[in-house]
Amino acid sequence: MATKNKNNRNWLLKILSWAFKRFRGVSKDGGGTRELSSGFLSDRVRDELIAETGRHGGDLLEIGCGEGMFLKKMVSGDKNKKNKLVGLELFFKMLERTKYVIGNDREHIDFVHAGGENMPFKEASFDRAVCVNIFYNIPTMGLIEAIIKEAGRVLRKNGVFIFEIRNKYNPFMYLLYRWVYTYDTSIGDLPLNTYFYHEINRFLKRHGLEVIRKKGVFIPLWFLSPVFIIVARKD
Repeated sequence: MATKNKNNRNWLLKILSWAFKRFRGVSKDGGGTRELSSGFLSDRVRDELIAETGRHGGDLLEIGCGEGMFLKKMVSGDKNKKNKLVGLELFFKMLERTKYVIGNDREHIDFVHAGGENMPFKEASFDRAVCVNIFYNIPTMGLIEAIIKEAGRVLRKNGVFIFEIRNKYNPFMYLLYRWVYTYDTSIGDLPLNTYFYHEINRFLKRHGLEVIRKKGVFIPLWFLSPVFIIVARKD
């Protein structure tokens, strides 16, 4: 019986390993080759958030802008360059990479070196705040809430906070991230987390943000989808 259970576990780990490498992937653009920030899953999530963000107007802040891949598409879509675009990033070396990814459009974006839990902006500075492929790498729930609190603070009335979470309701996604260290040691100590909607919604409500839309990525029913987008409006 023990041997059978071990074989079943090994079989499952092989499937998870294949899926994780497929989702993680490697893709290229003007900035070169990237892992984790890109690949099948992350690219799809980014495209979905770009479409969702386009449903709303006004000045935009990206929290954790990384290499600037989201902002590059946003500035390209803003033909008149009328909205203020700001990228916030904790890691200075990552900000340096944006010049390769964004290119000439970099002059239309302001970049700020700071963490999402303590943003150097006045209250009510933006109409839109966005987190793309970020929350699943945040190490603690306390830090998640701090970022949500700050997003609510810097948004104007009726502004929107748009982000996605890896869905803990989806058993495949939960196991994919829960066991990742047993089949892919290359990620080191990088956290990979899934969340329940009610956990995140509790933080949103606590800081004056009301969910107005939930959208599944890959599967229309958000509670079955491996990833889903949340749009929360500032009261």
